[in-house]
Amino acid sequence: MNEYIEIKNLRYPKMAKCSTCKRVRDIYYKAMILDIDDRERIVGDLDLCKLCGDNIARSQGEEVKGPDVLLKTFDLSL
Repeated sequence: MNEYIEIKNLRYPKMAKCSTCKRVRDIYYKAMILDIDDRERIVGDLDLCKLCGDNIARSQGEEVKGPDVLLKTFDLSL
C-alpha cells in the first residue's frame, strides 16, 4: 500500500457523507493522509463508504476487509 495513505477499518460504522462519491452512506473506512516529511503526522483524512474503501484499497494493492459480522437476524413475517 502507499506509505503516505493508511486505510483503517472503523470499529463502528457511522452514517455520513462519503468523501469520494459524496453519497450519504455507512462509513466503514477512514483514510489518513500522512505528511511526506516525517510519515507520522496526519495532514488530512477521508471518510469512505464500503464500496469506495474497497476500491481504493484494491487500487493500492491491498485487500482491506470490513466488518462482515452478522449480529442478529430478525423474522418479520407475521
